[in-house]
Amino acid sequence: MHAKGGVCAWLGFIFVVQAGSELRAATLIKARLLESVSSYRSKPGDTIQAVVAPRSCPEGSASLPIGTLLSGHLQKVRRVGLGLIHETARIELTFDEFRLPDGNRYDIETKLVGIDNARERVDKKGAIHGIRATASLSSRLGSRLALEAWEHPMLLGPALVVESGLMRFPDPEIAYGRGTELSVDVRFPESAEKAAACSLAVGEADTDPPDDLRDVVNGLPYWAYSKRQPQPMDLVNLVFIGSESELLAAFTAAGWNRALPNSMVTGLHAIRAIAEEREYADAPMRTLLLDGNQPDLTLQDALNTFEKRDHLRIWKRPEEWQGRSAWASSATRDIGATFSMRRPFGFTHQIEGNVDLERDKVVSDLQLTGCVDSVEHITRGQPRRDPQHEFRKGVHTDSRVAVVIFNSCESPFENFADPALAPQPPLAVRLVRRVSLTVRNHFLRDNIVYRSGDAARLGLLAVRGWYVRRRDEGRAEKEESLHAAPPESALHGSAE
Repeated sequence: MHAKGGVCAWLGFIFVVQAGSELRAATLIKARLLESVSSYRSKPGDTIQAVVAPRSCPEGSASLPIGTLLSGHLQKVRRVGLGLIHETARIELTFDEFRLPDGNRYDIETKLVGIDNARERVDKKGAIHGIRATASLSSRLGSRLALEAWEHPMLLGPALVVESGLMRFPDPEIAYGRGTELSVDVRFPESAEKAAACSLAVGEADTDPPDDLRDVVNGLPYWAYSKRQPQPMDLVNLVFIGSESELLAAFTAAGWNRALPNSMVTGLHAIRAIAEEREYADAPMRTLLLDGNQPDLTLQDALNTFEKRDHLRIWKRPEEWQGRSAWASSATRDIGATFSMRRPFGFTHQIEGNVDLERDKVVSDLQLTGCVDSVEHITRGQPRRDPQHEFRKGVHTDSRVAVVIFNSCESPFENFADPALAPQPPLAVRLVRRVSLTVRNHFLRDNIVYRSGDAARLGLLAVRGWYVRRRDEGRAEKEESLHAAPPESALHGSAE
């Protein structure tokens, strides 16, 4: 597929007219905030804007230019403040206008359905609910330490110092910076149909890429392998064409960060980030090898939780295309952190099984910056099976590799390098909030009735998780048995 000089919104319209209404069925789009939003600082009625995230449209179809905006406002904002009334924060927002760069505007109806990589949750009505800080592991450990210290009052002061030094109290307020990605259901009026949708489904009008570019892709290994265990781990699904400076400039403008190398210090920081339910923007990642080589670059896009992040490893290739450097990459999305009992022991991430979603997100993020000249999608043949190792179960792809060709990126159209978060509440407010929330939690939850109910709830969640995993594994095995000889457009592979 070849896409130049414009991009199409992340829109897949269902052309079904609702009875008695001009508005059509809801369409899921991705958009990134252009200003910060905070439950502590923002107020109802504040205006908000988000730029629509693009994806490639088929050659010759209608395309939506970079710079298409959603405009709206905050409807309701509930802050935790001192923690005397509310334990959790809440925000309700809506977008009511769709605006093209040429000035054309359309009224829309929207509902927020998700926030990528966020620790908060979005309910069925589109409201954002913040975390309960006292439910975090760091708060629970601190509470246990404080209760033990009460039996020896002389230890209370040192215990509080140790607790504050080891684990921070999570911030219960909701705070999103510039570039935060939202998933929004949008109902467009009929008059906006031509402006908002690709006229063809992606893949219906693929063009033949240059033969020399196809040769670069077909010469790549299919899998990156674990450093400690010789087994396939991540699928190679991206190729970048350009210099290292062009590549880094584009990813920096898209809001991505370089990852730190693995060490005992970064491992301890990762444990703290999990316990404190906060972000770790430059967290390390496992070393994977491509043709026996370690990655030249490791990049990630994290929001406000360590458990979820987008990340990729990049290897410089010996081949070039038209005198420009070629880089191979495997992109995956972490969707949860778990403790692994296998070697190496420690925290590891579970990845999204459909790796095409992460491939498309990377392309969309880069296109939004204006640092991309063109994108090609090249379908590879069925991968060669390793005679000693099977593919990783649970990973699925359409077998296409996205080839991103960079420009100099001297003046990015959008730059999300600085998220520009709203300032935190003053120290006095945070101290009073911590005490009030902790005392409140002791009265409400440190009793046999609540603890028994909480234990039963966790047990049910564990059983449900086990059942869902077994069900999904059964479906995957059944699908594999039905497709013993998979076509070139399907791969099988598993989670990290």
